[in-house]
Amino acid sequence: MLEGISLSFVSFVLSALGLPGLAVVFWYVDQRRTDRMMTEHKAEQQALLEEIRKERLQHANELRDLLDAYREDVRKISRFYEDNVLLVKQYERFSEDLVATIRLNTQASTMLVETLKNQPKCHQIIDRGLIK
Repeated sequence: MLEGISLSFVSFVLSALGLPGLAVVFWYVDQRRTDRMMTEHKAEQQALLEEIRKERLQHANELRDLLDAYREDVRKISRFYEDNVLLVKQYERFSEDLVATIRLNTQASTMLVETLKNQPKCHQIIDRGLIK
């Protein structure tokens, strides 16, 4: 039996059409088998193609998520640098203010020392009779 063709049919074709008829029957049966194999192959290829498309889409989504995370990390790093610049500028202003405060304190201390040097001492004031 050749894929659904009975032996009686083969003998009938052979007796009615001879060897050329039998060759046509074999060709037809083989063509049906080939068509079925091609159909199965196309279905397998379509399934594989669909699986590849799904994997590719999944990889693309994963890559997009990874790039988004990277982009966010770069933004954070950039923000850290910007914050550091602001911190340095504030520190510079603080340092300038501190230097100004130290200068003023030094001037005030110098003036106080000069004033105390030029002021008469307590015993000098008593000796002059300014305080009784």
